[in-house]
Amino acid sequence: MKYSLVLSVFLLTNVWGLSIEDINDKPSSRQKNFLIWEYLHQDINATQASEAFYQVDNVNERFLFDYAAKTDESEIKYTASCLQQQACNLPMIVQDDCLMLALTPAKATALTPEERETIATRLNNRFGNTEWLRAMNQESLYTSTYNLENETILFRLAGATYRHEHFNHTLSLDVIQALAQSKSFGQIVFLTVTDPSMDQLQQSLLSILFGHFDPQTHFFLAMNAIKHKKPEVALEHLKAAKERFGRLIDRDKTLFWLYQITKDQNYLDELSKSLDINMYVLYARELMQLPTENYFTTLPTTQRTDSENGVDPFKWRLFAEEIKASTPETVVNLIDRTDGEDSVGIQGYILERTYGPYVHNFTMPYDQHMTTLSNDHKAIMYALMRQETQFIPGLISRSFALGLMQIMPFNVDSISKVNPLKPTNYFDMLKPEYSIAYSIAHLQHLFNNLYNPVLIAYGYNGGLGSTKRLLTDGGRFLPGEYEPFLSMELIGNDENREYGKKVLANYVMYKKILGEEVSIKAIFDNLIQPSQSDYFRAEALKKNFALN
Repeated sequence: MKYSLVLSVFLLTNVWGLSIEDINDKPSSRQKNFLIWEYLHQDINATQASEAFYQVDNVNERFLFDYAAKTDESEIKYTASCLQQQACNLPMIVQDDCLMLALTPAKATALTPEERETIATRLNNRFGNTEWLRAMNQESLYTSTYNLENETILFRLAGATYRHEHFNHTLSLDVIQALAQSKSFGQIVFLTVTDPSMDQLQQSLLSILFGHFDPQTHFFLAMNAIKHKKPEVALEHLKAAKERFGRLIDRDKTLFWLYQITKDQNYLDELSKSLDINMYVLYARELMQLPTENYFTTLPTTQRTDSENGVDPFKWRLFAEEIKASTPETVVNLIDRTDGEDSVGIQGYILERTYGPYVHNFTMPYDQHMTTLSNDHKAIMYALMRQETQFIPGLISRSFALGLMQIMPFNVDSISKVNPLKPTNYFDMLKPEYSIAYSIAHLQHLFNNLYNPVLIAYGYNGGLGSTKRLLTDGGRFLPGEYEPFLSMELIGNDENREYGKKVLANYVMYKKILGEEVSIKAIFDNLIQPSQSDYFRAEALKKNFALN
């Protein structure tokens, strides 16, 4: 595999440490931000740090705090120090502007009513709204329409525990109707419906029978109605969501739930004809014994060493702009530039982006790095890879996850201590062989605890600890009507929820491509069998059995 000169320079400079020259000539981008982040963690002086920091594209707190540790700029240090003040220090902050920077609803929950009133009086809305501090001192919240704007700030930003203690009660109809008119209603619905501890407020939302909300809000109102056994309410919201959703997967999920509620075969039939390949469509086709055919697994290649392989992140950024600007009439040139053996994934990405949803890319472009894996393990790897990066090796995420399998730098540090394949720098993780090897090592820990592809996907995306809490708190993924589907829809983390669905569809497809029998229905059934789906609940069942 041939790597560009640019990437070769990165590899050399990272062995000895980055220089500011390595950063200065790069275009403003996420990729450049990653270089700056690395550079700020080196042993550099304030002048060097300043030159790098002021090239960051969209400064966030991570960069601000890293720069504050290096710079001698008093204003930067002051701002970072204020932002990082703990709740217990708020009443002792002398400067008003610093206090406003430090103040958040979550921190204010730790203050006494007297301290909150003193701060509200002192700041007096001079730097922005602080009336929500006084709302915190009210005896009750969401009991009248008088102060809903400030109370909603607390609902959204003071944290889950605060919501449980102060908002989980039955609301009057006039309060519910007033909230339904607010711009924050969608977030109120989402935070309520996806939290098992907000059961009383969930009941109040059942009174919302109609309205012109965004489709996702209608969908979550439908899920809430299903959870509380109000199918007639759910039906109205699902129909409204179906009319408003634009993306195929969103329309498909409404069809799926319309079928679940009504058992009307017409909904199942319409779902089975979708052009998308997602878990809802695959489930419908399995029930109807219909094949999935609008995908490809192989592409023609040539023996060449100059094909666009997507490894160099800056070169890929430019090529991606060309892909974005291309049309079905002009895409042939791009395909010709990606017909090398190490570019199958890139070529597949271009074809799917150009001709989707009529065709879908299910190629297996990096088989040479997975020769020791079982077909099931390989299906998981490709399912994750397809969702993480669509087979593009040079991607760097906003959180600086790296490469095909989006390995975080802290995981690289940990795995490199025991893995025989040693990277010389983080940019080595953009090479497919490194990313795949480190992902295999990372996945082993998940395989030891999670036995279902949906749960493995949750763990890979959100972490094992988060997945354990998901399984052991709130009564999710247990036998019951509409399970495990309802549990899957009510996961409170948007990314984690949709990630699991998409990885599952990929996994089912790759199992079939690799010639192994698989039933998506059987995977769903396994999810609600705690003794079979994961270690945590299986162990809990064993302990309970031993005690009894």
